[in-house]
Amino acid sequence: MPKNVVSVDIGSRLIRLVQLSQASGKTYLEKVELVDNPVPNFRTPEGGAGKNEIIRVIRDSLKKGRIKVRDAVSSLGGPSNIIQYFSFPLFSGKELESAVHLEAQRVMGPKLNAMETDFQVLSRNESGTGRQEILFAAVPKEMVSQRMDILQGAGLNPIAVDVDCLALANCFLRLKNLAPDEHVMVLNVGARLISLGILGRDNLYFIRDISLKLKGTLDFKEKSILDRATGEIGRSIHYYQGKASGKNVARIFLTGGAAVAPETSDLLSKALQIPVERWNPLENVEFDADKLGAEFGKSQGYLLAIAIGLALREEG
Repeated sequence: MPKNVVSVDIGSRLIRLVQLSQASGKTYLEKVELVDNPVPNFRTPEGGAGKNEIIRVIRDSLKKGRIKVRDAVSSLGGPSNIIQYFSFPLFSGKELESAVHLEAQRVMGPKLNAMETDFQVLSRNESGTGRQEILFAAVPKEMVSQRMDILQGAGLNPIAVDVDCLALANCFLRLKNLAPDEHVMVLNVGARLISLGILGRDNLYFIRDISLKLKGTLDFKEKSILDRATGEIGRSIHYYQGKASGKNVARIFLTGGAAVAPETSDLLSKALQIPVERWNPLENVEFDADKLGAEFGKSQGYLLAIAIGLALREEG
């Protein structure tokens, strides 16, 4: 079971705090706070000047929500994150760590020294290949340090800083059941950033953040934005299919702020020629409707996928 933590998801438009519990095979939403981000450009260098405002909002939200837990997890997203996929023989332990580091140095060069890095094994010896597929993630140390400062400034004890698309994938894998051989995409469309993952019943195959570098927010009713977004999503699908011997993405599950508007799934489905359905993580999480309101799950659940994925994160 994951450690009892509060997750802090700082998005371009909203800041979300979530605390979960688990019992008898069920997941319960214990505490939740959603508040406007006072620094909407905080992902940019100039947004760093608003750090104290974000600290104040998080501190106030902890107090308002009566959230007593102080161990915290958060995540980072955007074009500064680097995701790479490596393939190695069936090394393990220190031998695998060394191989990953050497390959990362080869790919990234001196830039690697300015990054916090981690990796995970996606698959081992699949179909008897004698090889393993590795997901490697790198995030600028400066961004990690800034996020740690924000959490500590709000009175929290940061125990992990993840990446958005991994938190999204974790949320889906922990809460959603798929057919044994089904491969799907989960797509979180926020105000300015798209996070996606391609997943199977128990496996993660591919993750990516897509930033269209818009001045405004993502609005798929604007054809130029829809075309750019679906072009990048389509390229992700084709890349995955090339690595996965032509396996198809059967369905796309849409969540995030864009999923609140029912027409978004139709626009994406028509453009990508793949069935798209809205996915609300709170469909798979118990919560107190009397306390939060009967409409909370319907209207706000789409906004919580990354925060819930962080709160479900296993230690280590």
